[in-house]
Amino acid sequence: QYKKPTLLSAPKYIDMLMRWVEELVNDETLFPPEPEIPFPKKFVDQIKQIFRRLLRVFVHVYYHHFERLAEIGAEAHVNTCYKHFYYFVTEFKLIKSAELDPLKDLTSHLCAE
Repeated sequence: QYKKPTLLSAPKYIDMLMRWVEELVNDETLFPPEPEIPFPKKFVDQIKQIFRRLLRVFVHVYYHHFERLAEIGAEAHVNTCYKHFYYFVTEFKLIKSAELDPLKDLTSHLCAE
């Protein structure tokens, strides 16, 4: 719907993002339902785009809502989700290191080896 960056409220952005991701995940030309059907050439680029945009949601949540998440006891759950996200995108090189910088301190704390 939006071909260029557009100012949206966070709830609107997240809602639209999740709908867009759902459409892509359900798109059988991007995610072939049969193992013998190859993935399209644009698959990796599309997946990277999805994960870059999902990262924005984590950044927003940590910067603007973390205190509230801690109050309701959801801190560990969100941290676990982020750790899985972080390990997945770094393992498969889906997001450049520099793009992860907004959560660098958090990541070094959560993912300390």
